[in-house]
Amino acid sequence: MQKIIIAIGILTTIATIRSWMQSGPTNNNTLFLAGITVALGIYAWFYERFKKMRWLTVTIAAVFITILGFSTFLAVYGRRSTADYTEDVVLVLGGGIRNGEVRPTLQMRLDQAFAYHQRNPAAMILVTGGTGYGQVISEAEAMARYLIARGVPAGQILLEDAAHSTYTNMSFSREILDAHFDEPPRAVIITSDFHMFRSARFAGMVGINATIYPANTPWLGQPFYYLREVAAVIKMWVIGR
Repeated sequence: MQKIIIAIGILTTIATIRSWMQSGPTNNNTLFLAGITVALGIYAWFYERFKKMRWLTVTIAAVFITILGFSTFLAVYGRRSTADYTEDVVLVLGGGIRNGEVRPTLQMRLDQAFAYHQRNPAAMILVTGGTGYGQVISEAEAMARYLIARGVPAGQILLEDAAHSTYTNMSFSREILDAHFDEPPRAVIITSDFHMFRSARFAGMVGINATIYPANTPWLGQPFYYLREVAAVIKMWVIGR
């Protein structure tokens, strides 16, 4: 059991560092993961004393079994597409840049957006994401540049470059859609599979009528992304955002 706790602690440590690099040290998800990491470290360090408290061991095991089960749910939900290629606008959520260049997770989202564009070239594309921790341009600007380089007309891309969370991605995008379209448009959300459940829920909260068209997640990063997403979903349920 101690080795399992240490292994999980290593995973949460890496996930915390990745979240720190992408969103900054004061981001709620970063702080949540850091708290889990500290708790696991304390438990592993004092394992001989804590293992006599069977209720604590059982509780920790139950928590992580629940996390594993919910991660499976997120994966199953996020890998189904409901897009019918008649939507009016493609809503692509940011997923991390470095030195102005898109990172692998975001690249997969943008490649999925380009694939959709090839099947429905009339749809507008709205890229959303503000200027992240330590970055010099917004995610939206980097995303637009990537799509234009792939051949998407610049005039067909809308930018939302102020959001710093999934909820604000959706709420700010709703304002742009209301300003651009005379009637409420049908949107298709493109984000990573692990991120789709929360994104769809927030879209519904702000009144965006949307289908979903998920992108894959780099396999090496999946444990960290899913762990962080479970924390983010819990936060959504607790505070509504």
